[in-house]
Amino acid sequence: MLNRRILRVKAMQALYSYFTARESLKEVVREKMESQFYPDPAKDDFSESDKFTERRKLASKLFDENLPARKVQNTEDVEEDVVDAVNAAIEEYYKELQKERRTIKKDMLDDVDDINKLYLKLMILPIEIAHIEKLEQEKKLKAYINKDSPWKWNFITNPVVDDLTKFEDLTKAVIDENIAWDTDQVDQLKTWFKDIFRKDEVINNYETNEAPTIDEHKDVILHMFKKIIFKNESVSEYLSEMDLRWSENKPILKSLVAKTFQDYEQELDPPFELKSVSKNADEDMEFFNVMFDETLAKSSELDALIEKKIKNWDISRVAMTDRIILKMAITEMMQFHSIPTKVTINEFIEISKQYSTPKSKQFVNGILDVLANELTSDGVIRKSGRGLIDNK
Repeated sequence: MLNRRILRVKAMQALYSYFTARESLKEVVREKMESQFYPDPAKDDFSESDKFTERRKLASKLFDENLPARKVQNTEDVEEDVVDAVNAAIEEYYKELQKERRTIKKDMLDDVDDINKLYLKLMILPIEIAHIEKLEQEKKLKAYINKDSPWKWNFITNPVVDDLTKFEDLTKAVIDENIAWDTDQVDQLKTWFKDIFRKDEVINNYETNEAPTIDEHKDVILHMFKKIIFKNESVSEYLSEMDLRWSENKPILKSLVAKTFQDYEQELDPPFELKSVSKNADEDMEFFNVMFDETLAKSSELDALIEKKIKNWDISRVAMTDRIILKMAITEMMQFHSIPTKVTINEFIEISKQYSTPKSKQFVNGILDVLANELTSDGVIRKSGRGLIDNK
């Protein structure tokens, strides 16, 4: 199931995209602004190229200096067209940055929704496999030389697959979300069937079984997912192309799919229950939104807090991932009163170990530990709830 660490990671990745895009956008807008201060061969005297160079450098300098203020502050002794060009560039920068932020946040939220879509796609996979097996059986029967095969084609008549086909909640969800394995993907499934499924020992034992029990029918599907779909290297490589976050989303999807089939009961109506990606969707989405929005809203002051604790080290020299991790951790400690400070610190240490440099663990731990104590003493971090100190 979706857990808070995964949400933290997805928010961190979105913030990384934002900060990276911000720096790139700054360069694009600056270059566009500077292009106004190159000589025009049709009307300008190239002997004055030094003058153009100076105006270009001045515009660039004013752009950098006045970007935080969003407007040129001191126009004394600066030509009007240079001031106008810089102010126009600053306005364009913030306009485009706002668009970028909306896009990145939408992608971040859609990423969670995409987990549910891929869950639905995996849920109909056994139906696709049964159909492929049916085509294989028909091809064998039509062959001029029909060799006897020990296979009983049990997947075709698997009652779990049959119930899955009749499961109305799944059918409705698949239609609503427009989920399907397209032609190219079905061709890939056929390759898997031939090269992986048919060579798998457990599947072969199942397919040569004269009369599998309902548990054996269910177990073969669970085996297919756990040992092939979620474990086979070539299958995972293909799925990672379908879902760019496959390596992070895989544990969630594995849990959802496995739980769905483990809970299957033939006697129930319906025998399946579609699982939810999140048990507390509203709370999780609030957490998700706050972590992204508040970290951005207070980015500059969070940088200032961090910089005070970095001895002889400029904040700009700290790896971007570490800066984002630190800012997110401080945001979480300040915004979520029911999450223990130690839990927050431990979570972001684990994230730093996986997504940042080898030395990040000690660095993140040291900075957060000092800041947590100071901000708690100053009343900035307030924790209340069961098992927590109420320092409101």
